[in-house]
Amino acid sequence: MTTPTERNTFHRVMIASAGGTGLPSGTRAAQRFAAADARFRLVDIVCNPAALYPTLMLSYPDWCEAHRAMLHGAQATLRDAVLALRGVVAATDAEIVDLTALHQGAAEALAHAAAQWDADLIAVAAHPREHRRDSRIDPEELVASTGRPVLYLPASPVGASDASAASRVLVAIDGSDTALDALRTALAVAPPDAHIKVVYAADDRFAWCEWLPFEAVSQHRIDVLRRGATMLEQSRRVAETALLEFDDDSGDASTAILGEAERWHADLIVMGSHGMRGAPHPLPGHVTSRTLRDAACPVLVCPRGGSSWRGAAAPRGEFSEPYLGSAGGLFYL
Repeated sequence: MTTPTERNTFHRVMIASAGGTGLPSGTRAAQRFAAADARFRLVDIVCNPAALYPTLMLSYPDWCEAHRAMLHGAQATLRDAVLALRGVVAATDAEIVDLTALHQGAAEALAHAAAQWDADLIAVAAHPREHRRDSRIDPEELVASTGRPVLYLPASPVGASDASAASRVLVAIDGSDTALDALRTALAVAPPDAHIKVVYAADDRFAWCEWLPFEAVSQHRIDVLRRGATMLEQSRRVAETALLEFDDDSGDASTAILGEAERWHADLIVMGSHGMRGAPHPLPGHVTSRTLRDAACPVLVCPRGGSSWRGAAAPRGEFSEPYLGSAGGLFYL
């Protein structure tokens, strides 16, 4: 089976949010990286009303009534989002994931839904700071749970440029296979007219300097960038490479990446879920985690072994049934 980088674009894109926040704008942003005939599924996460205790107890006579009201609100939100996207994307459907029925966290339930539908990209719209914690989709937890590319869309301040614009793509690499896979993905899915900048973003001061001479570390940086430059030349894209400088006092790789993204006015950051120093566990590395938490622009995280998850996915073709236990499953207008 093909991977997103082999076919150049994503064909099955899942857009998820709790409370429906940002579904239309998230779909428009993800559309920049999807095929012209891509299918989009909008997912609204409905939390367990018992987790909102004691607030809801003052407003509803029982939890069942609260649950029904929340499901009704999710249906209305999804209906409005699907209608808003008619004529914008080729095909859109919707699904409600009910955490009350599933007895799972938001990220875990969404990962199951993505696997059932065979999504090859999951886009997550950020939540307001005051959003209820129980139904928030933690992007770090989602990356760990799903093993699929995740596009995280932070909340845009008033007056910010359109989040769907991806004309300046910053790719962070450190020489790991996961990082180079992320570069391949960026080259494959970025718009043809996008300007791509590849930066070496490994903090070698603590990784190797205790037992390798500085010259060897510097040569590694050069070799990694050369590999990236070769990939850029083969893609025939408008691109450049650079070494990031680190603050000796408090800086680390994530700080350097975020600083460069701000200075260069990046519209998108692309990086691997794990780097050279990443331990063999499913959680994303600390550099990726901090970048996800603090980035002001969208971040596309490519999983370790990006092509391996495809083998366990559902067969392509007809739609799979919605994940068992999701309240209502697919939602039709």
